[in-house]
Amino acid sequence: MTTKKPSGRSHGFKHKSRSIMTKNAPRGVSFLLREYHEGDKALVIIDPRQHKGLPHRRYHGKVGTVNEVGRRSVTLDIKLGKKTKTLITRFDHIKPFGV
Repeated sequence: MTTKKPSGRSHGFKHKSRSIMTKNAPRGVSFLLREYHEGDKALVIIDPRQHKGLPHRRYHGKVGTVNEVGRRSVTLDIKLGKKTKTLITRFDHIKPFGV
């Protein structure tokens, strides 16, 4: 005996990340001019305009420590529960913490 398939909207990835991935205002280029150094704190804010290097939505709003800085990307160490996760993302999706 099978259960009836629910009709209507699927509550999948698109539904859950809709509030995060909305555009409010045009983006400037000032985020590219910011300099990050090892040990700095950075806040993960997902920018829907850039799909490359997009972190998972579970990291949105989390604060991490900069571990490594590349030309286009940053490696962050983020505490998620009891574990420390390593997140590799682009400059578009982070901003300095406390600024």
